[in-house]
Amino acid sequence: MATPQLTPEQQEELQRFNQLVQQLEVIRVNLQQLELEKRETEDALKESKDLDPSAVIYRSAGRLLFQTNTEDVKKHLAEQQESVEVRISSLSKREKKLVSSVKELQEKLLGKQ
Repeated sequence: MATPQLTPEQQEELQRFNQLVQQLEVIRVNLQQLELEKRETEDALKESKDLDPSAVIYRSAGRLLFQTNTEDVKKHLAEQQESVEVRISSLSKREKKLVSSVKELQEKLLGKQ
């Protein structure tokens, strides 16, 4: 049984579909990483709430550790948490749009068989 040949338009649509699926996979991996970062930041914030304001605390910057105070660490963690939440929100919106586009293109491709 011979397989039907795809028209150039169908080949382009199939290629576009594959690209969208790859983009969706990348976004989902990024979302997982951001969710992990969010949980780690939340945990660090919880731990820092119980610290004595005069406690010696260190913050990493790349491969270096810097001694700092608890208020600066709390402020930095809160900013980091906000930033992560904004990025998660943005990626979630992109994910929803991509899922919609993938479904639409999938229906279009399956309808042409």
